[in-house]
Amino acid sequence: MSVAYGLPLPEIPARFALVRPDHGGRLELKLSQASELSAHYALTVSTPDRELTTLVVVDSASGVVDLGDWQGEAPPEWLAALAHALLRTVWRSKNSDGTWPRRVTRWRPDPKP
Repeated sequence: MSVAYGLPLPEIPARFALVRPDHGGRLELKLSQASELSAHYALTVSTPDRELTTLVVVDSASGVVDLGDWQGEAPPEWLAALAHALLRTVWRSKNSDGTWPRRVTRWRPDPKP
């Protein structure tokens, strides 16, 4: 069992097999706990050769994003930046729609050198 912040990462049964990208990176957020004050997401970052996971807490009032320790190793810098931007978008969505998105998936190509 994976643990972040002293809490177990949620065991969310997959309805579909996780598909790794042939190139680029894929981010998937799954809401595990939500309140008016914060949301807890399981974040999975997939590349062609690996899968990395962590638990993320987003503060509703300030938009502060707190990423837990990565299980294994940290993702490449460009995917970590994309994850942070995606989480800020989720926070803005909460503030405009009033609810936390349950699931968000994004894919991006490898950055050009």
